[in-house]
Formats: sequence, C-alpha cells, structure tokens
Amino acid sequence: MAITDRREIEFDLQTVRLVLEWSPRAAQAFGLPPFTPTAVHGNPADGVVEVTYGELTSIRVFMLRAEALGAILISYCNRVGMPMPRYADKGVRIECDHVVVLLSRRQDAAPAPELPEPPVGRIPEAVRAWSWIEADH
Repeated sequence: MAITDRREIEFDLQTVRLVLEWSPRAAQAFGLPPFTPTAVHGNPADGVVEVTYGELTSIRVFMLRAEALGAILISYCNRVGMPMPRYADKGVRIECDHVVVLLSRRQDAAPAPELPEPPVGRIPEAVRAWSWIEADH
C-alpha cells in the first residue's frame, strides 16, 4: 500500500519578481543581472519567464528557464521556513499569470511510527459529537 504526497505552491508573477529581487545571488547564478527586476511575464509555450530590467529607453529582457526559476523559488521557500519535502520529485509549471512549483513524494509502504502514540488528553470536539447509527432491518 503506497502513500503519495502531492503539493502545488503557486506564485503570482508579482511575487516571482519579489523573490528574484530578494534573491540576487541566486538570480545572478542563473545569468540574471545584479539589478532589481521591473517586471516578470510568463511564457508557457517556451517554458520560460521573461524577466525585464530597466525602464523606457534602457529595457533589457532575460529569459529564465523553468528549472532555474524552480531552484530559486525552492531556495526562497526554504529561507522563509515554508515546509518542503527534501526527497520529493520537483517540477515547475509556468502559466501566463503565475508559476507553480510541483512536489511529489511516493512511499511504497506505510512506515511504522518511530515513537509510540501519545495518550489522549481530551476527546476532540468532533469525536464527542459522533454517534453510531443503526441500520434499519
């Protein structure tokens, strides 16, 4: 009996721009300039985001592949304390107006708990309301 944990973390494009702004070293490691991006646009057909720097007369646009953006977003999530499974399959889906980080982890068998179950201190509210319903014969 297998257990599969699937998660999706969705970032709107304004948040992606902020993550790039707050992660300048990671962005530079993937070829982006050491400046604050002014805009981010999704290009799902090519699997890239277009990162724009500058304004009016000096605009430059850089393409950032999904794999590189995924690494930056996962690093950001780790830095802000968002729980992420370490040994999960990871992917990135780029849409026109957002980016989704996909995580999937499969365990082929249910592991036994490492610690025994703690005693129940009180009956939770939902359980107190339970009642058995006898089927009509």
